[in-house]
Amino acid sequence: MKAYIQLFIFLILSIFSVSAYSQSKLLIGEVISKKDSSKLFGVHVVNISSNKATNSISDGSFSMPYQNGDTIILTSIGYKDHKLFTGMFWVASGQTITIYMSPQVYDLPSFDVNQYNTKEEFKEDFINQTPIKPINPELFEYKKPSKLEDVDTDLNAHIPLNSPISFLYNKFGKEARQAKKLAKAQKETKEEKIIKEKYNSQVVQKILEFETKQEAKRFMEECPLENEFILKAKEYDIVKAILDCEKRKSDAE
Repeated sequence: MKAYIQLFIFLILSIFSVSAYSQSKLLIGEVISKKDSSKLFGVHVVNISSNKATNSISDGSFSMPYQNGDTIILTSIGYKDHKLFTGMFWVASGQTITIYMSPQVYDLPSFDVNQYNTKEEFKEDFINQTPIKPINPELFEYKKPSKLEDVDTDLNAHIPLNSPISFLYNKFGKEARQAKKLAKAQKETKEEKIIKEKYNSQVVQKILEFETKQEAKRFMEECPLENEFILKAKEYDIVKAILDCEKRKSDAE
């Protein structure tokens, strides 16, 4: 009789142990870089036993349901894969564990970057390439004065007026200045157009519900906005500036 009782107790304990072993648990982990101890975001966490997956959030944490004996694998670009065999450790459900991931070093083969397959191809292309157009020698030609009296200079200047430097300065310097003036004028014209589109009598009339454009123009004279402000301001800023000015006028009256 005693043997039957012991066998019965053994069976009961076995059933409870199997039930506890197969019970689902919750694994909470914190993934950290082994290199600099930084929290790893976006680590892919997969329970390959249950085909469930998740990702670590900004603080490196994640949660994954599992059963004892499940295999969980963590992967991330630039790091070695990390496997967790839950049958080899015991962690209370809901307890946080820290997982360190090691950086992955990639050994890439060295190679040469060259548009030519062989030296012969490079040589042939070099020989057959289009020759560079020669520079006009007249640009740097210096005509000596026939007489000493023809030399226009002084003690502080020793560059003749018809020298290559003077020629290049007069030619390209003038063109450069004209180009700068043109670019400045174009920029000013563009800015004026933007200012007129953002702040005009039609805009003021619509916002303040004036009956005539003359009222809007008088308002603009009394409440002028800086051009620099109009260029940088958004539509909301201009509307607010108009309403604020109208309020100041009303309070003053």
